[in-house]
Amino acid sequence: MQEDKSRAGWSDSRQATFHERLRIGFDNLREKWKTADANFSPDALTICGHPVMESWEDNYMKELAQIASSRGGKVLEVGFGLGISASYLQKQNISQHFIIEANEEVIAKAEQFARAARVPVKLLPGFWEDITPDLPTAGFSGILFDTYPLNPDEVHQNHFSFFEEAHRLLRPGGVLTYYSDEISNFSPSHLKMLRDSGFDSISAKLCLVNPPADCRYWKEKTILAPIIVR
Repeated sequence: MQEDKSRAGWSDSRQATFHERLRIGFDNLREKWKTADANFSPDALTICGHPVMESWEDNYMKELAQIASSRGGKVLEVGFGLGISASYLQKQNISQHFIIEANEEVIAKAEQFARAARVPVKLLPGFWEDITPDLPTAGFSGILFDTYPLNPDEVHQNHFSFFEEAHRLLRPGGVLTYYSDEISNFSPSHLKMLRDSGFDSISAKLCLVNPPADCRYWKEKTILAPIIVR
């Protein structure tokens, strides 16, 4: 697990999320994730006791979908969840919609979604680390990354390990966006990871959100929507 000094710059709410996720537990979570029960309610998705996604994220997911689809063409979505961003992507001017999802019950929801989709959907079951190496270099105009951290070191930074692969997968001029876990600005370590992965064009929009008081993973009224151009 990362040492406390590596979280020294985190806000109180980010620290609280970290400790809440530790309390829920990460014991063999990656091994359990694919076959674990996915508990859907009208407003939330929970897997292994972890709050994966909630409906208050709707306007943020809309923003991310608009960014990921802004170049048209083929868009890769990593993580399906409640299908909020997927639904917004389907309303955009894109030619093909690829979805990577690991949990079997969420995959079943994504299959239902794909059958009714306006834009052709290609569903790729599994963890992104096992799937993306087989995808073509410079094959996508946009990528939307939103997966759940499966060990303590990934909390608030599970997207970091995807940056280098995103750079490979995007065509020149293509755009990456993702659930940033940043309240208002990129942290220095976040910027360093992006630049070390080859990205130079780094900007963002600030999105207003309204999580309920009992939300266990986000307490702030804003969240950053990254615009990372290849």
